[in-house]
Amino acid sequence: MSSVKEFHLSYDALNEQDTFSEGDCITGKITLVLNKETNVKSLFAKASGDARVSWSNDDNSYSDHIRYFKVKMVLIDTNSKGNILPSGIHIYPFSLQIPEGSMPSSFRGSYGWIEYKLIAKLDRGWLKKRELEKEISFVSSSKADLSPVLLLSPRHSVKNKSAGIFTSGQVTMNVQVDRMGFMAGEMVHISANIENNSSRDLKTKFTLMQKITFSAGVNTNTQENTVCKVIHDPIQSNSRQSVIEKLQIPANQGLSLLNCNIIKVEYFVKVYLDIPLAKDPELWEEVVILTHNSHSCPVQFFLNHHFQCPPQQCSILVKRKTNPQPIPPSFLSLRQKHLSLKLVETLIFVC
Repeated sequence: MSSVKEFHLSYDALNEQDTFSEGDCITGKITLVLNKETNVKSLFAKASGDARVSWSNDDNSYSDHIRYFKVKMVLIDTNSKGNILPSGIHIYPFSLQIPEGSMPSSFRGSYGWIEYKLIAKLDRGWLKKRELEKEISFVSSSKADLSPVLLLSPRHSVKNKSAGIFTSGQVTMNVQVDRMGFMAGEMVHISANIENNSSRDLKTKFTLMQKITFSAGVNTNTQENTVCKVIHDPIQSNSRQSVIEKLQIPANQGLSLLNCNIIKVEYFVKVYLDIPLAKDPELWEEVVILTHNSHSCPVQFFLNHHFQCPPQQCSILVKRKTNPQPIPPSFLSLRQKHLSLKLVETLIFVC
């Protein structure tokens, strides 16, 4: 009969999502139930964060690894003579501090992963070691050096292109995405002005694309996935049309991953015209999917995190051409149409 009846590892959740971030402390306990008196050499708990990529191409294999941190807490220290524990239940609390600094969120892909683990290890000398492992969900609080001004600014592109050999004429696309920063579950608003001076009716297509890049040294492996897609009614030949579309980001969509050197996850709004037997004219605008937080919208999130005033008093005033007044609360909910922001000439932060 084994001397170890039960060996359990558990940790305390910090929030409803059961996630951890930079600087958080992981607390928990290791429970050891012994059938009889047992000689234990050592017992410890540790947490680690690692990123790894690996793939093969023809006769070549590529791989790379980054360790972000490893922290360890010894619960029973190594003793040459061993540590004699009586039969019964033994509970060992532990506390492990995740370091500060930018680290990427948990991720799993076809050719790589970013993983954060909690491990308990029991060493009984010449007897077989016992090890327990739990994966913890890590959500980075780093914004990858993206400023709130950039994340809230509209994205705009223009493209002119010949329709090709089998379709005469020229097409022009003028596309604007309402902003760069979004959260999963939000709607991406796109406006497109299309001039179809070609000889065919053309369909406008709107797609949210995910691009994943795995890197090992100078070698890369790239995947592109379609998150969602909308096809608009055809625009008639020799006509001009303004198209307004919305793309719904799924509520469970993975986050942008921009702070890992070997795995990168990017998102783009792709707008293109479907021209038969020719290369489609395309416009790609990058968008960033950010982590959910306690705030209801990105404007409040960035005001609270990046434009904090001293604790005594803070108010936000809007200067218009006539009758300056405080911004109404509805403005801070952001999307009473993004175009309402055009009414604002200047934001003045008064503290």
